[in-house]
Amino acid sequence: MQPAAFGATVVTDRPSDVAAFYTQYLDLQVGIDLGWFITLRRGTADWELAICERGHPTVPAAVSAQTESTNVFGFIVDDVDKVAALLVEGGVRLETEPVTEVFGQRHFFVRDPAGTWIDVIQLVEPDPEWATANLESR
Repeated sequence: MQPAAFGATVVTDRPSDVAAFYTQYLDLQVGIDLGWFITLRRGTADWELAICERGHPTVPAAVSAQTESTNVFGFIVDDVDKVAALLVEGGVRLETEPVTEVFGQRHFFVRDPAGTWIDVIQLVEPDPEWATANLESR
């Protein structure tokens, strides 16, 4: 089986606030907005992020009962420092400061209004010594 697309869902008491976070800071666009259910995507991407109201009959009771998110969504952006600055200017607390990793990512973590963890990533060149030791030998 090969999936035709991919989607993830955030279950929250505040669907419109969560959707506004993703549209404001990560340039996602609303596809469907039913109030209790909102879909977001970027352009013609073959993935989408859905936001569904906790307690809605379509959400299993066991899922609605969860209040802490342990999911981490990764979003690749062109300029991680620009996104970090926009978040901070908007009053959003960064969970970590931007850092450049030897394996070729500059990134930081933040949480959306529902508490979902987001890894905001900019792809950069890996450290040459690290690349030689870890990539060229494979």
